Amino acid sequence: MGPWTTAGGDPLTVSFDDLRARGFRLLDHPGVRTWARREAADWVRYVLEGGRTLHEAAEADPRAREMAGRGPVYVIPAKLPAEERHSSGGEWAIRHYVRGGRVVSRLLGDRYLKVGDRRPFQELRVNETARDRGVPTARVMAAALYPDRLFYRGDLVTEMVPGSSDLVEALFDPRRKGMGGAVERRDALRAAGQLIRKLSASGLSHQDLHAGNVLLRWRGAAPDPFLVDLDRCRLGEEGASGDPRAMLRRLQRSLRKWEKIAGLALSQAEWATLEETALG
Repeated sequence: MGPWTTAGGDPLTVSFDDLRARGFRLLDHPGVRTWARREAADWVRYVLEGGRTLHEAAEADPRAREMAGRGPVYVIPAKLPAEERHSSGGEWAIRHYVRGGRVVSRLLGDRYLKVGDRRPFQELRVNETARDRGVPTARVMAAALYPDRLFYRGDLVTEMVPGSSDLVEALFDPRRKGMGGAVERRDALRAAGQLIRKLSASGLSHQDLHAGNVLLRWRGAAPDPFLVDLDRCRLGEEGASGDPRAMLRRLQRSLRKWEKIAGLALSQAEWATLEETALG
């Protein structure tokens, strides 16, 4: 089995055999095909045998909490085997693929044509390839495909990054204004710029980089950045440095939208911190 590529012809170096070697299992159930990590396989099998999708099971979980997004994302306690549970256990986020764009979303809703790579499996492969290249991102626990004649629907299960919050909260949450707020904001923007440089150096380009998919884990003075939602990522050859400017522009547009929503403008010094760090 050779390397995979995205619909745009980008190289994905993780094969089916690689997934199995990494502990993933291919679970076939009538009307469903799922790749799941070994530790998530029992829960996935239980849900599918009960006639529900992974997203439906997460929505019905009494301990689920909902996160905003293009479609609802449900966060639930990690469904690990008993022998692998720790005191906290961690959490998983279950996202159902929903189309963007008014016209297409109105026509197709959450359905995707069976053309090219299937989005859940593609995102799993991109995630594994990106992690191989040192990109800090949450692990995918399961990717599910629900075929429907010419179409399919899909779900993705990822680990939550413990102790993290997104760039929106770091910059525009009113609770963070006050003593030390400006320093924290500059640190957050510096971390976001470092993430852009890391992505570019890894040959990865995120086609929809926005403030909500940049996570920050605060440990000490400066936060560690993480990227989530790799559905719109493109991969170049390993070691090939891409142009970070396009990703910087996308993030800047996102931040300007949040300035208007929150009624809080970034200072010129803060904008400069982001740009100078991202472009080196």
